[in-house]
Order: sequence, then structure tokens, then C-alpha cells
Amino acid sequence: MSVIDTANKAAQGKKFTLRRGDFIFERILAKTDKFLVYDTQSKNKPLYTIPEEKFEDEWIHSTVVRLTKLKNDEAFVKGLFDQFETRKSINYETCPHLLTFHDQGLIQWGENVYYATRYDDPCRDFEYWVNVDHQGLEIEALDCFRLARGALEAFSYLEENGFVLTQFNEKNLYVGSFSEDRGNFFRIMFKGNKDKNTTVSFANKNKFSPPENDSKDIYKSYLFSVGLMILWAIYTTNNKGGEFPNDVHANTGKLGDLIKNAVDICYKEGKEKPEHKELFKVFMEDLLEVSVDKRRSAKELLTYKWIIESDKLDYEEYQREVEENERAKQKEKEEEEKNKFN
Repeated sequence: MSVIDTANKAAQGKKFTLRRGDFIFERILAKTDKFLVYDTQSKNKPLYTIPEEKFEDEWIHSTVVRLTKLKNDEAFVKGLFDQFETRKSINYETCPHLLTFHDQGLIQWGENVYYATRYDDPCRDFEYWVNVDHQGLEIEALDCFRLARGALEAFSYLEENGFVLTQFNEKNLYVGSFSEDRGNFFRIMFKGNKDKNTTVSFANKNKFSPPENDSKDIYKSYLFSVGLMILWAIYTTNNKGGEFPNDVHANTGKLGDLIKNAVDICYKEGKEKPEHKELFKVFMEDLLEVSVDKRRSAKELLTYKWIIESDKLDYEEYQREVEENERAKQKEKEEEEKNKFN
């Protein structure tokens, strides 16, 4: 049986709507031995065809296409199709903090057969955002909030709806922005299933790992990782990355000083609202509770005062940006009117 025969057999009953001819494959964004990720543009509605005055209404977030070379392995091929179906069962409007997947297809390119899936452009991963985007820039408390809120709401949604996230680390946490003058948003690429019997191990440690090796509550374990990511981002963007230990999971006694120092750095005098400093400290201490049994759930942490107050600040900042953009548009319109008579 050939690769295409294997793919067609596994594809029975599946829906394939992604067609190579519908997109312009512009450039390769990522390349590994297993897959390619292409930046794409719709052939039906390229960006240059959208009138400037309608751009904000008609533009959609850019998407990428990931091509995975198929091998003659029915279980491997079926796993790709099943993963897509699980991702498509997510309500991305209810939970916008998960990277949206759109469609899938099979593409024959030369002698090879590729599985193609299209999803929102992830822009850059978490480590790139910290190490490259923030060179010379200190992370703001609002970005700490956006990261925390995004993860908390995503984990809460997934848990309530029976999804089992089998991976969460810096490699499937992505950061994007609507424009240069707008705040960042965070997206998690879902990898997992809806099988409640799935076992997720935390024994393979890295700098963002929780202290437990096994967990009956994986989302509480992932929350610990979110806390370490926030601490690491604060340290790294303040030229203190070398002081951040890679083995917090094994030496949790370091957490008290790490949290205190990070809070002091983030809420240094004149930088952030000082009245939120203690709220941030309380939130981080509970987020990074060492005992998984005592650790708060995502739903509980979403009720913390630091989250609520930061959400208000985030909305206020958004409103200021909207007003500034409106003023800029009005000024540009007035200039155009004035130039008509010159």
C-alpha cells in the first residue's frame, strides 16, 4: 500500500477543505525534519485588493499553513486527522486564548504527500518574544497580566469542556499583536485529546516545570509553569536572566525570594500603580504554591483582585488607543480637506 493509499484510507469520513490553489505560499517561516510552516495569503482576497477605508473591517488575522510529510504509517496519519478534529471542536470565540485552526487538506507535491493544516499566524513563540522583542525593554505588569489571564481562561475552558492538554511549555505558547501601538495577546496551541484516561507526565524537567512528576490535576501543574514563565520574563527583560535558576522545580525554597524580587522589579517606583504591588505578590505566591493539592485552580485565580484590577487597566489602555486612533484619523481627514483648497 502506498502513502497516498494509506492517507486515503485514514481520511474516510473526514472533511478536507484546504486546497493548495486557494493560497499564495509566500515564504517559509519554520522548517524542521518533520514539517514546514509557510506564510500564506488568500488568492481570493489578497491584502492589496482591500480598499484602505475598509481594511479594518475586512482584514482577517493572517494564517499559516503547516505541511507535514506523510509516511506509510496508518496510526501516524490517523493521529494527525484526529488531532485536527479535536482542535476544530474547540469554541474559539468562547476561548480566544487558544490558537485557532481553520481547515485541513492533503497535498501531493512531486513524489511526496503532505498533510496540510491552516491556522492563525502564531507570530513568535514566548522565548523569542522575551529575548528578541524585549531587547532593552522591560516587561510591563500589564503583559504579565495578559499572559496570566490568557492561560487561566484557556485552562479553565479546556478543563470544563473535557479537553486534555498534553503539552504546555514555551514551545506552544505564542505571542501576537494587532499593531505596534496595541498590547500583546497570548495564544496556546492546543495539543491533546478528550480521552480522560490520558496520562501526562512532568518527569522530563526544564526551567518551567512544576515540582511534581505526576499530577491528577494537570491544569494546576501547568499553572505553576505559567508562574515560572512570568518570573523568568521579568528577570530576563531586566538584565537579570543569569540570576534566574533553571531548577526551581527541584529547589522550591528559592521561590520566596524569586517572587519578592520579581514583584519589586516589576513594580519599581514610578513605573506601575504601587497599590497593585501587594496584589501581584499575593497572586504570584498562590499561583506558585508548591503543593499541588493546595494550589488554586484556574477558575479560582481568575477571581483574584490583581486580575480584576489589571483587567480594568487593560481596558482603559485599549480605550485610550481607540481614542488616539480616532483623533489621528480625524486629523488626517482634516488635512486632506485642507489640501483640496491649496
